[in-house]
Amino acid sequence: MEQIVTVMYDLLREENRKDSPLPVGNSTKKTVRNRGAPAEPLDDIIICLPSTFDLTPQLLIKHLEFLTTKLNASNAKYISDAMLTISRKIPDEIFLEKYLDFIQNEQFQKLGTSANKALLRLLVEYVSNTNLIKLIIKPIWNKHPHQDVRASLILTVLHFIGKTTSVEDENIIWEILEEAAEDDYLPVIKILFADQRRKSFRRRKSSRGKSSWPLTKLKNSSENLFKTFINRVQLKVLDHPTSLEARLLAWSNIDYEHCDKNKLIEKGQEICGQFDKDGNTLWEKAFEKILSIYKQEKTSSFDIIIDIIKKMMLRREEIDVNENGNGNDSQHDLPVYHRIQDVFKNLNSHVITFDKEKKIAFRSITPIILQFDKTLAYDLSIILIGIAESKEDLEDILKNLEENLPKDYFERILTELSTFIVNSQSCCFIKELNGNEKLELAQWFIKEKKRILFVFNFLVKQVFYELNIDREECKNLLRHMRQSDNLFIRREAMNYTVP
Repeated sequence: MEQIVTVMYDLLREENRKDSPLPVGNSTKKTVRNRGAPAEPLDDIIICLPSTFDLTPQLLIKHLEFLTTKLNASNAKYISDAMLTISRKIPDEIFLEKYLDFIQNEQFQKLGTSANKALLRLLVEYVSNTNLIKLIIKPIWNKHPHQDVRASLILTVLHFIGKTTSVEDENIIWEILEEAAEDDYLPVIKILFADQRRKSFRRRKSSRGKSSWPLTKLKNSSENLFKTFINRVQLKVLDHPTSLEARLLAWSNIDYEHCDKNKLIEKGQEICGQFDKDGNTLWEKAFEKILSIYKQEKTSSFDIIIDIIKKMMLRREEIDVNENGNGNDSQHDLPVYHRIQDVFKNLNSHVITFDKEKKIAFRSITPIILQFDKTLAYDLSIILIGIAESKEDLEDILKNLEENLPKDYFERILTELSTFIVNSQSCCFIKELNGNEKLELAQWFIKEKKRILFVFNFLVKQVFYELNIDREECKNLLRHMRQSDNLFIRREAMNYTVP
């Protein structure tokens, strides 16, 4: 076999010399073709060529043995591809016998990381042979190999999930994956999460375009096994013993739809109440996951969100009072107060997608927030206005504010909200109204509810400019505001006319 390769090598080198003015390098150098395309290392290609020929099984086995003597870090990709081709042309038991002899040889790990990874990937072709878990994967994993080899092993192990009927083999698989969940090398952790198919053009695709990523295949083939994986492995990474980066990756990517939701909520609530480095880094992702669960589960109670906010509030006396004015910057000053502000920002981006019942339940947060800190009234109000579905809903919001805020501050909030509702995206209910319906809304608040401050900017900056509006009624409202007992409103009304 070596003689065949040598003859081919000499012939192809001679042919290459005729075609190109450039010298042909050895396996550690690259040549450049006349057409400008990069050439593959010629030596590596030549020694692998016989694997593509229609040779007898005996010759292919000899070539397989020959390839194992030539394997090194620089040609691992070519050699492993050639071995894969041979494996599909000879009986599995013969290939595996040669393969196992080579892998189990103590010299194998001395070949280096690239060679190890390339050869171990071939195991994916034999996932039905779960003896390989005991014979190869577990012994190599137990030796705590190079971090990239560990990552490659874990990717391989994922393909074996659900393929064994042996309880012993199954336990080994879960044991390895649970150990991987605490690995200190982040790429190992990444493999345990979402579909991370390679974008390389060399990525293998199935003929039907389905994902070849093992977790995606597992999810599509066995939901129960996938749930087991999420709860035994991904959930474990949330408590990674050393890496904050790993915990952040887990909170960002954990499949909350298939995990134990009660455990996830419990862990999330705990994180949201922490104000150390871990809490500051993780709470927002944890809160988003809890919100996602709340939105998805029809029977979920808004109490899970209220409990989080209350836990934050309980830390105020302990943290904010001590930090008041002592923080070096806005990030460290009044951390509890500012985190609750951030909670509102998160809620504001999600609450619009709540169903009707959940939107109604959200209103129960009003007295809790106003009791905690009345200065958060505006942040709360813009969320409530965003989900209001009628003028009565809007009035209920204002009534709650009026009952809980000092008069001067309440009027200040009304003025700010008046500017807010000018934005057509601020309230779905208002957005759907035509020009005259908006005018009627302003009339109702001005004449019946005496809430001129709330609709003043909305009226003079938006309604007055609507097409086909009742101009006479607009003028009547403007005259009404110019006669207001509130001098601020009277003064402001003097500055506007109906276009």
